[in-house]
Parts: sequence; C-alpha cells; structure tokens
Amino acid sequence: MKHLVKRFSIAITLSLCGCAAPNSIQPKNHLTNQAVLAHSHQLNHPQLSPAKWPTQTWWQRLGDTQLDHLIQTALNHSPTMQLADANLVNASAMVMAANAHFDPTLSATAGATRSRLSRSEDSTLQGNRYGTLYTLGLTGNYTFDLWGGNRDIWEASVNNQRAAEIDHQAAKITLSSAIAQTYIQLSNAYALQDLARQDLERTQRIVEITQRLLKNGLTSEDRLYTAQSSAAAARQIVKQRALVIRQLKNALATLVGQGPDLATTIQRPSIQMKTALSLPQNLPASLLSHRPDIVAAKWRVEAMSKEIDAAKTRFYPNVNLSFWAGFKAMLGDAVFEDVSRSWRVGPAISLPLFTRDLKANLIEKTAGYDRAVAQYNDTLIKALGEVSDNILIIKSLELQLKDAQQSMRLADKSYHITEKRYEAGMGSHLEVLLAEQQLIQAESSFTQLKNQQQEQQVYLIRSLGGGFHNTSPSDHLTTTAN
Repeated sequence: MKHLVKRFSIAITLSLCGCAAPNSIQPKNHLTNQAVLAHSHQLNHPQLSPAKWPTQTWWQRLGDTQLDHLIQTALNHSPTMQLADANLVNASAMVMAANAHFDPTLSATAGATRSRLSRSEDSTLQGNRYGTLYTLGLTGNYTFDLWGGNRDIWEASVNNQRAAEIDHQAAKITLSSAIAQTYIQLSNAYALQDLARQDLERTQRIVEITQRLLKNGLTSEDRLYTAQSSAAAARQIVKQRALVIRQLKNALATLVGQGPDLATTIQRPSIQMKTALSLPQNLPASLLSHRPDIVAAKWRVEAMSKEIDAAKTRFYPNVNLSFWAGFKAMLGDAVFEDVSRSWRVGPAISLPLFTRDLKANLIEKTAGYDRAVAQYNDTLIKALGEVSDNILIIKSLELQLKDAQQSMRLADKSYHITEKRYEAGMGSHLEVLLAEQQLIQAESSFTQLKNQQQEQQVYLIRSLGGGFHNTSPSDHLTTTAN
C-alpha cells in the first residue's frame, strides 16, 4: 500500500510539472496611470477657488424644477436606463452561474426498462427471455477546485458585475448630462427668438420711418421696398427660431423616453447656472475615483487578470467524484426491498495531454487582458484630455464674452445714432441696414457665447464624473496577471 501511495505521489508530481502553463505566454501591456498623472500637473490650478466635486443630483443646483422633473422621469422610464438595467441583471446572472461551479450536481432518476434478452445476455444461456428493470435513485458529481480555477472564474464575474454596476451609474450621468445640455440649448433658442423679435420690431420701425420720409418727399419708393424686404426677412427668422424651439422640445421628449405630447408641456427654461470656473483640488489623482468609465475599465482589467489565472489552472489535473445511490429491481413490488438497494462511488482524475486548445485559450485571455489594459490607459488619457479641453474652453469663453459684450454695447449705440439720423432725414437707408446687421451679429454672438459657456459647464461636470465617486477597494487589488 505504501508503494502504491508513493507511486501515485510521484505520478502526480510529474504530471504537475508536465502540465504547467507555458511561461512564454505573458501580458505585454501595463497600466500607465502613474506615468500619465505625472505629466498632468497643469490640471492643478492654485489660482482658482477650490470647489467640491459634482454631486449625484448636480442639475438641481441650476434651480429649475422643470429640468429636475425631466431628468428624474428619464432616469425612471428611459429606454437607455432600461438597457442599463438589463446589462446589470445579465452581469448578476453571470456571477450566479460562476457561483454554481462550487456546488455539486445532484439529480433524481427514475425509470422502467423493458428488454428482451439474447442468449449471450441471459445468465441461463437460454435466451428469448423478457425482463423489466425498475430504477430509482440519485445521481451526483462533484469537481474539486484544487487549483482555484473556479474561484478565479467567480472573482472575474464579480469584477465584471462591479464594472456593470458602474456602467449603470455612468448611463445615468450620460443621460442626465444630455438632457441638461439640450435644455440649455432650448434656453438659448428662446433667447435667440427674443433677439429675432427685437430685430423685427426695429425693421418695422424703419418701415414706418421710411413711409413718413416718402410721404414728405425725402426719400424714394425703392427705399421703402428695401425696408419692407428687411421686415419680411426678420419675420422669417422669427418663425425659424420658433421651429428650433419645437425641435429641441421634441429632442427632450425623446431623451426622457416619452412621446411627442410631452414636448407641448415643456415651458421656457429658467436655469441659473454659475459660470465662474472653479475646480476641485488635487484634480488629476482624484479623477481616478470620480470618473465611472475609468473605474469600470479598472474592474475589467481585474476581471481579465482572474480569467488568465483560471485559464492556467486548466493545465493541471482535474479531480472529480461521481456517485449513484438508489434502488434497482426486476419486480415492481420489490423496488424498496433491502436486496434492491444499490450504490456506487467513483473518483476520477483527468490529465490534459494535448494542450494546444488550452494554450490557445490562455493566449486569448492574455490578449483580452492586454486589450483591457489598453482600454484603461486610453480612457484615462482621454478623460484627462477632456478636463483640460473644458478648462481651456471655459477660460477662453470668459475672455470672449467680455469682448462680445463690449461689441454689442457699441453696436447698439451705433444703431440708435444711425436710426435717429435717418429719421431726421440726414442719413441713408444703407447706413441703417449696415448698423442693424452689425447689431444683430453682435447680439447673436454674445447670446451664443453665453450658451456655450453654460453648455461647457455641463461638459465639465460630466468630465469630472458627474457626481460619481468610487468607494470600492479596487485600488488595493492586484492588477497584474501572475
């Protein structure tokens, strides 16, 4: 017996040495977050006033109850969130399936087999005999997780579930940001419509002035036609602005996940957004835990690392135990008798001899890990780039707005002076048209810059994570495949 155990131990040792995963298959990519953060110090702005990170309901700070209602409705009923819910349920099911690998399989069997025995099957060597076999029992199988492969698969599924949970939160952030941006565009459309109506009033006033001048013989009829043409063009712009407003309302209804009837109930926005630039302290490093896409990408790296570990365990021997216990009888009334009791237990060990498919699987998992690492690095770099671009744009818009406001103020003065001169018969209609066109351009430019400034604040909130904050211990987990 001792010799048998010794030989079995030697055989197991040799098989473990021969079935080890090849060391030549290793990941090539590595996380570069420290190197990237080391070159992102410009995102720290000590000259700016420090600000808190966005909250999960950051849009409520805009002070518009209608916007809050639209976003809350979208989060509860939008097909976008329904898709995110389905993905989260699917990830949870994958964890449940991986967890089932730790359980033994157990099934109940019952049957009745009627057979005709040949001479070779008949113990009396007579043949041409009939018999009925009744069976009732339990069949089971249990695979021992000696090398931790099932554990690795379960941990990979848990990591993927955590990534799906974060994707679910990211979907909320993306949806709320899209609604807020469209809502700001709607507010800008109303502002541009106000400018169009003001321009229509100016053109109509020029028509009235031109009619009086023509009546007094101070101008020609063609000048009246020109003024009336400008008024007609202004009316067309007013109608065009109204169309844009209706289209933006329809876009909001679509984002919310409701029908077009919702668009008719949307009123003019009354948002109050703070446009001064302020950023959280220690921005580059803290961004790692506030961007959901970065955290989700990190969890997927963790998951692929565990899948590599699981793939390596397939090179080692597999030990399982199968058993059957129940009753077998030739007579139906003797099924539960003592003589009909039966059981069997069969341990088994399997060794992979041809491992080409296992190597291919390990290569696939290693490539998946490299892909996950590359996606993480790419997500991190793009996230820092988004924040940097938003900061640059907001700073530039702040400077542009000062010039645009001065341009609008001077253009308004110029127009009123030109209008008075024309009304007194001292100026030409061409001068009025040029002054009016310059004023329209200055007013539109200023209004659009204000809209861009507000939209860019929403972009900045989204690029800062949109209220997400990671509190899980992912940073303490290993991120390299051993």
